[in-house]
Amino acid sequence: MQFYYLNHENDEVLRYGQERICREIVTDVLLAEHALRKLTQREETLHHRAMALQKTIAIESGRVQLDKTTPVESTSAQLEKANQQLKEVQLQYPRKEDALYRVTSMVRPYFKELYDSLRRDPEWFMREELVQDCSDRGGCCSRECGCCAQRYLSPRKKGRGHCTVECRCCIGFRGFEFPEEEKEEIRRDFEARLKIEHSVYLIKLANWSFRPLKQHQTLPKPKSRWH
Repeated sequence: MQFYYLNHENDEVLRYGQERICREIVTDVLLAEHALRKLTQREETLHHRAMALQKTIAIESGRVQLDKTTPVESTSAQLEKANQQLKEVQLQYPRKEDALYRVTSMVRPYFKELYDSLRRDPEWFMREELVQDCSDRGGCCSRECGCCAQRYLSPRKKGRGHCTVECRCCIGFRGFEFPEEEKEEIRRDFEARLKIEHSVYLIKLANWSFRPLKQHQTLPKPKSRWH
């Protein structure tokens, strides 16, 4: 079975076999999951940034500096900033987690069981369609670095999934981090693609996020966008 719109005239209701669910609820679940996943990846990025800065300070402090200049002070300031940002992100996590709980609690029991059953597999997001989507978006699955396949190990169970703009590996690959205004623009674009009339993308994500995995599904290898 798959999700479809109820009919050509009504795109406010999705059907799945004989069952029906409000489109708005599905959209809210997808947005809340994406926000939590993005925050989880932001936390990981800042955590590794702070560790790298700590190592840099240790190296700089061990050097003999003729004029006692400021590299250590500059790096210390960067570390303080990274730690402050990390603390802010960690404070946001319970709020985002609660936001996801609130929207999933509005899901009808039939669909809630589909949703929960799928996520009992810690690697559910490595289903073929989501791996290919990550690859098409230029995420880690396009480079076969293995980052996404390892995300089931994250202690943030509800924030596991494929790459967002906050992915540490993706930031390193492209060589820069998007400024905040561009991150917000990307977030708004994602939301808009879910909310446009008769959104095909919404149907795809609904199927990938609720529909059961195929039995004995092997770990997929995406078609790389770089070849």
